[in-house]
Amino acid sequence: MVSKAERLQKQLEISTARANAAKEALAELRRIQNQKAKKEARKKRNHALFESAGLMILADLVDTESGLPAFDRGALLGGLMAVSKTLGYGPESTRFQEWKSTGDALLAERETLRKKTNPERDMETTSEAITSILSDNAMRD
Repeated sequence: MVSKAERLQKQLEISTARANAAKEALAELRRIQNQKAKKEARKKRNHALFESAGLMILADLVDTESGLPAFDRGALLGGLMAVSKTLGYGPESTRFQEWKSTGDALLAERETLRKKTNPERDMETTSEAITSILSDNAMRD
């Protein structure tokens, strides 16, 4: 016959084993969730980088076929650094407003052209539109 102490000891061992298994399962679920979150963050970052590359393509700073800079890399970087410095003065600067209106006009023109050639895609988000423009450029080139 098993004593009460032995029975309770057995229950404790079983409960401890179940608790450890639950802890391991929880740790695995958290690891999977973290992995998914990191993958989603990476996907969003990559998408933003592709959109930025698309703007460089629209400005004819990058060759669409090769993906290489259309100009000397040092000159391109220096120019981009000057642009960054100028944009740092804020949206109230005259240069910022000039560049913004020029850029917005080109984006609006491209969007209008896209809607005319692809009317079923009227409900696209801005990022989807830029992706579409990039793919249109790739097919055209």
